[in-house]
Amino acid sequence: MAQTRIPLILDLHIPYCIQPENFLSRYYLIGSNAEKNRYLTCLGREILSYEGDLDEYEIRAVRLGGGSASVMSPDLLGKVLSLVREKLPLVPGAEVSYDALPNTIGTPSLTGIASGHPNRVELMARSDNDSELHTLNCSFRAQDIRNAIRFFRKFHLNNVGITVNYGIPGQTMQSWHNTLHACEIMQPGHITVEPLDVGGYEEAKEKGIWFSGGIESGEFPDKAARQEMYEHAAGYLTEKGYLCYGAGLFCLPGYEYRYRVLERNGASVIGMGVGAVSRFEGYYIRNLNNNTLYMKNAGDFEKLTAQIRERDTADMAQEYIYGRLGLSEGFAEAAYEELFGETAPKSLRGKLDVLIQKGWARADGGIVTLTKAGQFHYGEITGY
Repeated sequence: MAQTRIPLILDLHIPYCIQPENFLSRYYLIGSNAEKNRYLTCLGREILSYEGDLDEYEIRAVRLGGGSASVMSPDLLGKVLSLVREKLPLVPGAEVSYDALPNTIGTPSLTGIASGHPNRVELMARSDNDSELHTLNCSFRAQDIRNAIRFFRKFHLNNVGITVNYGIPGQTMQSWHNTLHACEIMQPGHITVEPLDVGGYEEAKEKGIWFSGGIESGEFPDKAARQEMYEHAAGYLTEKGYLCYGAGLFCLPGYEYRYRVLERNGASVIGMGVGAVSRFEGYYIRNLNNNTLYMKNAGDFEKLTAQIRERDTADMAQEYIYGRLGLSEGFAEAAYEELFGETAPKSLRGKLDVLIQKGWARADGGIVTLTKAGQFHYGEITGY
């Protein structure tokens, strides 16, 4: 009998962008074309370093992430994905997705990356309001989002997701509704609804940094307003035929973002690239966060690793609870007991009671699921 292999997801981190956007906590670099091309070569070395070491695993999803993978050479991105297909245990039909900025999508970019056979793209649209996009210092405008969708259809790439943000300074409920409406009209298979990085805004405000962009008041929507925005999105998208299958995740039937589903179901993760994080073989592993050192040491695990620590039972139990809560099926006590038995800390169960008392979760028949309020607070619940 063939042995069942362990599900694995591959997160290839691309840190480069056209220009840094406001209120994002991600690590961004600009870089010359030569530097970006060298980075992809180094990423290839890291991929090759795992060749032959993953026989017990099967890669079910690959993500070229970071928010702006499409700013790289499309031909080299295609080669990176081809290398994954040739050297690592990617299962037939695996999801292969990449993050893209709207103004980088066109015939050359889609032709170049096609050699790696991506079958999904996540369009980092942020907003359909030009004033809000200017506030965020995005390099694109709303029309670029529509143009990108047209190109995807021309190239028969139908599995398209759109990521939009709520809580943008100056954003109103009406402008947020207009963004959701614009997304729904474009009919992507998936819509991801994310809060803006509140911490990034508050830090900028404390330092006296203000951003232009046609904001009438310059005010950041408060927590109550942001929660109302999330709950409005959940109601509106559901009404338009989108299934809410997890906190912030909405899709038409059959278009779930499998990377996110596997991630929240606790699949092992190998992160590659500068600052990438892995959750693999009982360990947390973080790559160097210095790009120069990363490119120097890519492919050498010991020199590349900045931090490694063992995941104990409490870590894995908490990951399981929070991951399952992030999906609409919720957390099932029976499955938890089967996985962890008496080894899991009892205090974790107490945390669920707190969520229920707050109205962020509900319990029914041994299954705990998040309410809309709980979905809004999901990042606060998990600490991410």
